[in-house]
Amino acid sequence: MHWRRLVAAAGVLALGAAACGGGASPSERAAQEQKKESPSAAPTGGGFQVVQDAAAVGPAKDIAGSQKGGTVTVLTVNAPETFDPTRAYYIDTLAVLRLTARTLTALELREDGKYYLIPDLATDLGTPNDDFTEWTFKLKDGIKYEDGSPVTAQDLAYSVKRSFATEELTGGPTYQQSYFVDGTTYKGPFKSAAQNGGLDYAGVETPDDKTLVLKMAKPFPDLPYYTTFPVFTPIPQDKDTQGNYGNHPLATGPYKFETYQKGKRLVLTKNEQWDPATDAGRHQYVDKYDFKFSQNPIKLQEQLINDNGPDQTAITYDSVDSSLLPKIQGKEPEERMLTGDGTCTNFIYLDTRKMPLEVRKALAVAWPYDSLHKAAGDNPFTYKAATTILPKVTPGFVNYDVFGNGAKGDGDPAEAKKMLEAAGKLGFEVVWVYANDDDIAAQVSAVREQKLKAAGFKTKAIPMPRDQVRAELGNPKSQINIRANGWCLDWPSATTVFPAIFDGRLIALNPNAAPNKSFLNEEDVNTEIDRISALPLDQQPAEWAKLDKTMTEKYLPVIPVSYSTSNFLFGSKVGGVVLDAFAGGPDFTKLFVKQ
Repeated sequence: MHWRRLVAAAGVLALGAAACGGGASPSERAAQEQKKESPSAAPTGGGFQVVQDAAAVGPAKDIAGSQKGGTVTVLTVNAPETFDPTRAYYIDTLAVLRLTARTLTALELREDGKYYLIPDLATDLGTPNDDFTEWTFKLKDGIKYEDGSPVTAQDLAYSVKRSFATEELTGGPTYQQSYFVDGTTYKGPFKSAAQNGGLDYAGVETPDDKTLVLKMAKPFPDLPYYTTFPVFTPIPQDKDTQGNYGNHPLATGPYKFETYQKGKRLVLTKNEQWDPATDAGRHQYVDKYDFKFSQNPIKLQEQLINDNGPDQTAITYDSVDSSLLPKIQGKEPEERMLTGDGTCTNFIYLDTRKMPLEVRKALAVAWPYDSLHKAAGDNPFTYKAATTILPKVTPGFVNYDVFGNGAKGDGDPAEAKKMLEAAGKLGFEVVWVYANDDDIAAQVSAVREQKLKAAGFKTKAIPMPRDQVRAELGNPKSQINIRANGWCLDWPSATTVFPAIFDGRLIALNPNAAPNKSFLNEEDVNTEIDRISALPLDQQPAEWAKLDKTMTEKYLPVIPVSYSTSNFLFGSKVGGVVLDAFAGGPDFTKLFVKQ
């Protein structure tokens, strides 16, 4: 997924096809064996252990010391581009929507430090057929929308169909295109019958109001993890305002939209129709959440450090700027700062359509890691240098360093200039976008410009408001040829990385969006994605790690910059604060105000 996969002060968190032979494919056989021998098997990696708890029921266990009432204010430099559940794929957007949008299943962080895959709208984690190509979910009784109307299986079927409308609703996850029946040809419910059938889609069935059947084109044993995403929150067809739906998505969770000003503010209030007895993973402690976007990064951090008045009930998910560490370390604010490993790698995506390989290699040699980290206010609490595509918490992770610099230092501008001259590309123009209403982003852009010019590149930095930056990063028709962004694990598996952001076949399927932000489309990479996806599940991690290194050496679609860490401050009167690595910050559903 986009970072978030990013939500950083200076800028902004997936799958292949199975090869088939005679009889069951290797992937099918592995899926069958997994079902027979270990029905609760789940991926693990890097300390992020996931346990399947199909029997979890509401209400959720109370948080120690919890109290009801009050308002939690969330301050952030970021400006989410949309809250449409179908399009939600940035880590912070997903975290916010967990307050309002219930899904078939949910990933819950418990007090033992483990993640639990639990039923949410569904009564269990779904029932697969023998080869994991068909899944049946039964819905709980008593689930209602904020307007009191009942949630039906038909509403969920519509939201699944809606997720294929990638031309109209850009930026969302694309697992369904790779795995679901007719995923490469069905184009969603907004098309006419002559254009792929509209509402007539073979991949989903609703035998009755409480039963949802999902059909796969190939085995997908990980589907219950995918159904934790807002793609699987119900949307009534008659309430769908399409492009405007993200301004007020109909709530099924403990909170609902009260007011929303894009790029500025979102206020959530209690949803009276939410029944805690049906929800094993959420709470409704506070009366209101007040999200304030596009904040000044230094000012908001200083507010939380000072901890005065209303800032005592405020929190952020932004990383602490290094200039403020002397005010925190060894002092009281350090008790109100949480830090831990993240699930993301931050990249510079290189547009392989526009930038020749020789230029990509020269840019990697020239990349001024240290100067850019300094300009961004990064510090050891907020990042770790990265030389790989996969984050270190990924099962099967293998470290490598193609350029031998450890993603540190300030690059080698003289060597980069020689490489450009040898390729006949001296003065090649590098183009990027930055938020001109974010002082730190503008500062990073200026330093990048200075350093790359010294390495023989021509540069062009395009300014725009921060609430437009995310959309521009995902725009395939943009004139930019590098994109500062990143990717996060959707769950602990490299299967959630390579097919999502390096499968070239997705480019044609998503002409108005860029899940593959490097636009890499190489037959050998696509074939390798298929081959690894078809292996038994326990053999895949090592093979994904090999692809990681091979692809970087041969094609260099990205410059890995840093592995994410989660680091944030909160006010002294905010309780229930835990660091949720998959949320990139706090789990908002656990927060309460200390009265």
